Amino acid sequence: MPIPPPLPSPLDLGPFSVAEARALGVPRSRLRRSDLVTPFRGIRATDAPRTLPELCEAYAPRLGAGQFFSHAAAAALWGMWVPRRILDHLTLDVMAVHPARPARLRGVTGHHAQAGTQTAMLDGLPVASATVVWRQLATRLTLDELIAAGDSLVRRKHPLCALADLEFAVAAHAGRPGAPRLARAMPQVRARADSPRETVIRLLLARAGLPEPEVNGLVSRPGERERFGDLVYRAHRVIAEYDGQQHWRSAQRIADDVERLEQLTRGGWTVIRIVAPHLADPEAVVGRVAAALRAGGWRGRLSRGQLWRLP
Repeated sequence: MPIPPPLPSPLDLGPFSVAEARALGVPRSRLRRSDLVTPFRGIRATDAPRTLPELCEAYAPRLGAGQFFSHAAAAALWGMWVPRRILDHLTLDVMAVHPARPARLRGVTGHHAQAGTQTAMLDGLPVASATVVWRQLATRLTLDELIAAGDSLVRRKHPLCALADLEFAVAAHAGRPGAPRLARAMPQVRARADSPRETVIRLLLARAGLPEPEVNGLVSRPGERERFGDLVYRAHRVIAEYDGQQHWRSAQRIADDVERLEQLTRGGWTVIRIVAPHLADPEAVVGRVAAALRAGGWRGRLSRGQLWRLP
């Protein structure tokens, strides 16, 4: 079979609509060639979308006025910390504000949106605002997943909103589906986290009866290289830290971690390092942190009334 002729610019830059291609003179026979896929009716692309953001890009040519991405699709675009089962469910959520009609298409779930629903533009794509998306996810996430998603919105680097914005969102959602879960999650959301694992460990330690830590607090001394600790128990000079895979990917990162640990030790800190395999035994994680806190003067008691588990 002969090689298909190249597509005219700008169709070679990404997904495009059949109507756009026809307006540029592309014959229907070309649009049926095997080098093109059909992610949605009326859309062609050179590669099949494999993620929610890629699906959003593919669907974008079909969006009309008053339509925007929401729920899981918007969470993926915002980079919210949500579980894989949410991100791997490759169905788009698209909202429509009257008089626009909700989408009715295979692979797309359409929703009605109230007039005035907050939206934003992300890389040219219209999406529900981050706080609106957090409210929407309250019916799809567990309590602890919702807390982690909330933490991601007020994270230390590139936060998407402030805690006060989340509190306002919870109040505005009263009486709607997911409202009770939002109300339970909000008091447990903390600003300045760097990863969902930090949130998981913070919740585990708190529910075991340990003191409330400072999230990503400054722990270096004046004149030293600036350092932050994941979960800082300042009064007891203890830091609990989660070391993800990024800590082991380069010799330079490993060297920096060694220097960092030495610096913190000189400053009088006890650092409890936690890696993924440790989380298979939550009770042991709690025990290590509790022992360090007791050595630093903590006299509290652990909560034995519930089985320790990962959130």
